[in-house]
Amino acid sequence: MNVTTATPPLDTPRRAIRRTRRGDEKSEQIRSTATELFLGRGYDGVSVDEIVRSVGGSKTNIYNHFRNKEGLFLAIVKGLCEDLLASFVTIDVSALDVDEGLRTFALALLGILLQDRHLAFHRLIIAETARFPALGRAWFESGPEKSRSIIAQFIEQQQRAGHLRPSDPHQSATLFHDMITFDLLHRAMLGDKPSDDEIRHRIDTAIDAFLHGFGRK
Repeated sequence: MNVTTATPPLDTPRRAIRRTRRGDEKSEQIRSTATELFLGRGYDGVSVDEIVRSVGGSKTNIYNHFRNKEGLFLAIVKGLCEDLLASFVTIDVSALDVDEGLRTFALALLGILLQDRHLAFHRLIIAETARFPALGRAWFESGPEKSRSIIAQFIEQQQRAGHLRPSDPHQSATLFHDMITFDLLHRAMLGDKPSDDEIRHRIDTAIDAFLHGFGRK
Protein backbone atom coordinates (compact mmCIF):
# COMPACT_ATOMS: atom_id res chain seq x y z
CA MET A 1 0.00 0.00 0.00
CA ASN A 2 1.37 3.43 -0.93
CA VAL A 3 1.34 6.03 1.83
CA THR A 4 1.37 9.70 0.83
CA THR A 5 2.52 12.30 3.35
CA ALA A 6 0.70 15.59 2.87
CA THR A 7 2.65 18.83 3.04
CA PRO A 8 1.70 20.73 6.24
CA PRO A 9 -0.16 24.03 5.82
CA LEU A 10 1.97 27.13 5.27
CA ASP A 11 1.36 28.49 8.77
CA THR A 12 2.05 25.19 10.59
CA PRO A 13 5.08 25.62 12.90
CA ARG A 14 8.07 23.65 11.66
CA ARG A 15 10.46 21.69 13.83
CA ALA A 16 13.26 23.90 15.09
CA ILE A 17 16.73 23.11 13.81
CA ARG A 18 20.02 23.79 15.51
CA ARG A 19 21.27 27.21 14.42
CA THR A 20 24.88 27.79 13.46
CA ARG A 21 26.66 30.75 11.89
CA ARG A 22 27.25 28.78 8.72
CA GLY A 23 23.61 27.70 8.66
CA ASP A 24 22.42 31.28 9.12
CA GLU A 25 24.64 32.43 6.26
CA LYS A 26 23.28 29.70 3.99
CA SER A 27 19.71 30.59 5.00
CA GLU A 28 20.28 34.24 4.12
CA GLN A 29 21.93 33.28 0.83
CA ILE A 30 18.93 31.15 -0.10
CA ARG A 31 16.48 33.90 0.87
CA SER A 32 18.39 36.60 -1.00
CA THR A 33 18.70 34.59 -4.20
CA ALA A 34 15.12 33.31 -4.13
CA THR A 35 13.83 36.84 -3.50
CA GLU A 36 15.19 38.08 -6.81
CA LEU A 37 13.88 35.02 -8.65
CA PHE A 38 10.37 35.32 -7.21
CA LEU A 39 10.21 39.07 -7.87
CA GLY A 40 11.26 38.54 -11.45
CA ARG A 41 9.20 35.47 -12.35
CA GLY A 42 6.46 35.01 -9.75
CA TYR A 43 5.86 32.02 -7.50
CA ASP A 44 5.04 29.47 -10.20
CA GLY A 45 7.90 30.64 -12.39
CA VAL A 46 10.55 29.50 -9.90
CA SER A 47 11.30 25.93 -8.84
CA VAL A 48 13.19 24.63 -5.84
CA ASP A 49 15.63 22.99 -8.23
CA GLU A 50 16.37 26.35 -9.84
CA ILE A 51 16.96 27.99 -6.46
CA VAL A 52 19.35 25.20 -5.52
CA ARG A 53 21.25 25.56 -8.80
CA SER A 54 21.62 29.30 -8.21
CA VAL A 55 22.67 29.04 -4.56
CA GLY A 56 24.54 25.74 -4.56
CA GLY A 57 24.16 22.94 -2.06
CA SER A 58 21.11 20.71 -2.06
CA LYS A 59 17.35 20.78 -1.52
CA THR A 60 18.02 19.70 2.05
CA ASN A 61 19.25 23.21 2.82
CA ILE A 62 15.90 24.66 1.80
CA TYR A 63 13.87 22.00 3.59
CA ASN A 64 15.91 22.35 6.79
CA HIS A 65 15.67 26.13 6.94
CA PHE A 66 12.27 26.84 5.39
CA ARG A 67 10.42 23.49 5.36
CA ASN A 68 9.35 23.81 1.71
CA LYS A 69 8.95 26.26 -1.15
CA GLU A 70 5.93 27.87 0.48
CA GLY A 71 7.80 28.37 3.74
CA LEU A 72 10.64 30.02 1.85
CA PHE A 73 8.17 32.28 0.07
CA LEU A 74 6.61 33.34 3.38
CA ALA A 75 10.05 34.12 4.84
CA ILE A 76 10.82 36.22 1.77
CA VAL A 77 7.61 38.23 2.15
CA LYS A 78 8.36 39.02 5.79
CA GLY A 79 11.97 39.85 4.97
CA LEU A 80 11.03 42.16 2.10
CA CYS A 81 8.57 44.05 4.29
CA GLU A 82 11.27 44.55 6.92
CA ASP A 83 13.85 45.61 4.34
CA LEU A 84 11.54 48.07 2.60
CA LEU A 85 10.39 49.68 5.86
CA ALA A 86 13.83 49.71 7.50
CA SER A 87 14.32 53.45 6.97
CA PHE A 88 10.67 54.27 7.78
CA VAL A 89 10.73 52.72 11.25
CA THR A 90 13.71 54.87 12.27
CA ILE A 91 12.14 58.24 11.39
CA ASP A 92 12.11 60.58 14.39
CA VAL A 93 9.26 63.10 14.26
CA SER A 94 9.00 63.69 18.00
CA ALA A 95 10.15 67.33 17.70
CA LEU A 96 7.92 68.18 14.71
CA ASP A 97 4.46 69.72 14.69
CA VAL A 98 1.50 67.83 13.26
CA ASP A 99 1.80 69.21 9.74
CA GLU A 100 5.53 68.57 9.35
CA GLY A 101 5.39 65.21 11.07
CA LEU A 102 2.68 63.92 8.75
CA ARG A 103 4.49 65.36 5.72
CA THR A 104 7.72 63.63 6.75
CA PHE A 105 5.95 60.28 7.08
CA ALA A 106 4.09 60.73 3.79
CA LEU A 107 7.17 61.62 1.74
CA ALA A 108 9.16 58.75 3.20
CA LEU A 109 6.37 56.21 2.73
CA LEU A 110 5.62 57.16 -0.86
CA GLY A 111 9.34 57.15 -1.61
CA ILE A 112 9.33 53.48 -0.57
CA LEU A 113 6.05 52.35 -2.09
CA LEU A 114 6.68 53.86 -5.52
CA GLN A 115 10.05 52.14 -5.97
CA ASP A 116 10.11 49.63 -8.81
CA ARG A 117 11.20 46.93 -6.35
CA HIS A 118 8.19 47.53 -4.13
CA LEU A 119 5.81 47.64 -7.11
CA ALA A 120 7.09 44.22 -8.23
CA PHE A 121 6.66 42.96 -4.68
CA HIS A 122 3.11 44.30 -4.45
CA ARG A 123 2.14 42.65 -7.74
CA LEU A 124 3.53 39.38 -6.41
CA ILE A 125 1.45 39.65 -3.22
CA ILE A 126 -1.75 40.35 -5.15
CA ALA A 127 -1.10 37.41 -7.46
CA GLU A 128 -0.49 34.86 -4.70
CA THR A 129 -2.54 35.88 -1.64
CA ALA A 130 -5.71 34.04 -2.71
CA ARG A 131 -3.72 30.80 -2.92
CA PHE A 132 -1.76 31.40 0.31
CA PRO A 133 -3.91 33.20 2.94
CA ALA A 134 -1.03 33.04 5.45
CA LEU A 135 1.05 34.99 2.97
CA GLY A 136 -1.53 37.76 2.84
CA ARG A 137 -1.68 37.93 6.63
CA ALA A 138 2.11 38.08 6.91
CA TRP A 139 2.31 40.87 4.32
CA PHE A 140 -0.49 42.88 5.93
CA GLU A 141 0.97 42.66 9.44
CA SER A 142 4.57 43.31 8.39
CA GLY A 143 3.74 45.95 5.78
CA PRO A 144 0.68 48.24 5.90
CA GLU A 145 -0.12 47.55 9.56
CA LYS A 146 3.47 48.31 10.54
CA SER A 147 3.59 51.67 8.79
CA ARG A 148 0.12 52.58 10.06
CA SER A 149 1.09 51.75 13.65
CA ILE A 150 4.12 54.06 13.42
CA ILE A 151 1.94 56.93 12.19
CA ALA A 152 -0.60 56.10 14.91
CA GLN A 153 2.06 56.56 17.60
CA PHE A 154 2.75 60.07 16.32
CA ILE A 155 -0.95 60.91 16.16
CA GLU A 156 -1.44 59.69 19.73
CA GLN A 157 1.50 61.84 20.84
CA GLN A 158 -0.09 64.88 19.19
CA GLN A 159 -3.43 64.07 20.82
CA ARG A 160 -1.83 63.98 24.26
CA ALA A 161 -0.23 67.35 23.52
CA GLY A 162 -3.66 68.75 22.65
CA HIS A 163 -2.89 69.41 18.98
CA LEU A 164 -5.37 66.85 17.66
CA ARG A 165 -8.81 66.06 18.94
CA PRO A 166 -9.37 62.67 20.60
CA SER A 167 -9.98 59.77 18.25
CA ASP A 168 -8.83 56.18 17.75
CA PRO A 169 -5.17 56.81 16.78
CA HIS A 170 -4.91 53.66 14.66
CA GLN A 171 -8.10 54.37 12.76
CA SER A 172 -7.00 57.95 12.16
CA ALA A 173 -3.58 56.75 11.00
CA THR A 174 -5.23 54.28 8.63
CA LEU A 175 -7.32 57.04 7.05
CA PHE A 176 -4.28 59.26 6.53
CA HIS A 177 -2.11 56.37 5.34
CA ASP A 178 -4.67 55.32 2.73
CA MET A 179 -5.35 58.88 1.57
CA ILE A 180 -1.72 59.30 0.57
CA THR A 181 -0.99 55.80 -0.71
CA PHE A 182 -3.98 54.06 -2.28
CA ASP A 183 -4.50 55.99 -5.51
CA LEU A 184 -0.85 56.78 -6.25
CA LEU A 185 0.31 53.22 -5.55
CA HIS A 186 -2.29 51.60 -7.77
CA ARG A 187 -1.68 54.07 -10.59
CA ALA A 188 2.03 53.29 -10.39
CA MET A 189 1.30 49.57 -10.56
CA LEU A 190 -0.47 50.21 -13.86
CA GLY A 191 2.56 52.04 -15.21
CA ASP A 192 1.36 55.59 -14.43
CA LYS A 193 3.92 56.80 -11.90
CA PRO A 194 3.03 60.20 -10.42
CA SER A 195 5.39 63.14 -10.77
CA ASP A 196 7.06 64.80 -7.79
CA ASP A 197 4.60 67.70 -8.10
CA GLU A 198 1.64 65.30 -8.03
CA ILE A 199 3.06 63.58 -4.95
CA ARG A 200 3.54 66.87 -3.10
CA HIS A 201 0.04 68.04 -4.07
CA ARG A 202 -1.52 64.77 -2.88
CA ILE A 203 0.31 65.00 0.44
CA ASP A 204 -0.71 68.64 0.97
CA THR A 205 -4.33 67.82 0.16
CA ALA A 206 -4.34 64.80 2.50
CA ILE A 207 -2.81 66.80 5.37
CA ASP A 208 -5.34 69.59 4.87
CA ALA A 209 -8.23 67.10 4.88
CA PHE A 210 -6.81 65.31 7.92
CA LEU A 211 -6.26 68.46 9.98
CA HIS A 212 -9.69 69.83 9.16
CA GLY A 213 -11.17 66.53 10.26
CA PHE A 214 -9.07 65.90 13.37
CA GLY A 215 -7.46 69.23 14.29
CA ARG A 216 -8.61 71.28 17.22
CA LYS A 217 -11.04 74.04 16.27
